[in-house]
Amino acid sequence: MILIRLLTLWFIFLCFILPTIPSHAQENLSSIVKRIEPSIVGVFAYDQAGNTTNHGRGFFVSRNGDVITSRNVLAGADHADVRTSDEMLYPVRKILAEDSAVNLIRVGVEIPTAAHPLSLSPSLPALGERVAVIDGPVGSERSISYGTVSAVQEIPSFGKIIRLTAPISPRFNGSPVANMKGEVIGVVTSWMVEGQNFTMVVPGERVMRLKAREEISLADWEWRKEETAESLYAKGLPFLWREDYEKAISYFKKVVQKDPRDANAYFLIGYCNAQLERYPDALDAYKKAIQIQPDFVLAHFFLGLIYLETKDRNHALKEYKILRDLDRNYADDLLHMIR
Repeated sequence: MILIRLLTLWFIFLCFILPTIPSHAQENLSSIVKRIEPSIVGVFAYDQAGNTTNHGRGFFVSRNGDVITSRNVLAGADHADVRTSDEMLYPVRKILAEDSAVNLIRVGVEIPTAAHPLSLSPSLPALGERVAVIDGPVGSERSISYGTVSAVQEIPSFGKIIRLTAPISPRFNGSPVANMKGEVIGVVTSWMVEGQNFTMVVPGERVMRLKAREEISLADWEWRKEETAESLYAKGLPFLWREDYEKAISYFKKVVQKDPRDANAYFLIGYCNAQLERYPDALDAYKKAIQIQPDFVLAHFFLGLIYLETKDRNHALKEYKILRDLDRNYADDLLHMIR
């Protein structure tokens, strides 16, 4: 089927490279881990009575004490601390930036001395690149998981995620993934939706977008318990990654009920319906996305693919002509399929 083949070609880049890590590589990784460990922290959230409500990992990204961690660790917290590798506790004072779609947040920590920040890599890792997932100072035991980059996967209208051969569990939530240069190429994030645990690695280049733009005290930061369009969108994405398109659609439909102007949600409704071969529903959703955002390149491109799949060459050519003015590369790719 043309559509499925093209989607597979464009959006899934899987390459399984599973070499055994030689001893000298292990030694290099060991020295890198030793260098990185002082920058990793445990993050602890408390209620008003001082009881621990949640915990996770994080790491310094600036000398003045900014930390990247998982957003859900701080859910509903009255106050929070980070524990450094030397067992010292420092309070979390402010929220600086957040990305709810991938469950990450940047916080400001009150630390009296200069922190040891890790370097975030702006580049995507190479397939087969050796990495280490490093646990933080939360419990008495520390864990390190070694492996390689097995895939970089593109999610339509969302971005990229990294897949590893290294085993990663929810206990690594907020932990950095380091390459052989000691750079952070990704961050592990883990959260629960409908009783299912989802764990993924967010590329360093996306984490770099969490720039400190505004300062909100932890006390004033609201973890909204009610379902917002943003939270529903974030809940639908993990089901999309797992190719549970029916469940993903159910969330994206709730998004557009909350926010009828969300073009991305309509696009993903179309994408999921296309995967389920519900072409009339896919056409309708893509058209709504374009109605809201006329220059939505991916929506025009995928709409053209649906027209091709349903043998409607004339409308496919119409989408090609629109794409010529929006993005020549996508236009050329669609024209190649038409021919």
